[in-house]
Amino acid sequence: MKTTKNQQTTLFEGAGYLIGSLITFILGIGLFILTENFVIAISSSLPIGTVIGILIEQKFQKEESQQLRQKTKLLTGLLLLGISVFFAILFL
Repeated sequence: MKTTKNQQTTLFEGAGYLIGSLITFILGIGLFILTENFVIAISSSLPIGTVIGILIEQKFQKEESQQLRQKTKLLTGLLLLGISVFFAILFL
């Protein structure tokens, strides 16, 4: 009998989210040191860390489907858009 869940987890579930939160903390601290503005550090590190955490979790779970690849491309595009808007606001 085949199962509907065909995932091979290399790490425990949620490891990608934990790595994403760690990236959020490190990025937030780095941006706070760079800009000396708490609001900019929090507002830019939270979305970036969340998206990276989701992408890492998907890679760890090794789900392969056409819909997942489209979601990954969408999340990557949103991440790049967010980073470019952040730098545009920061330097203008």
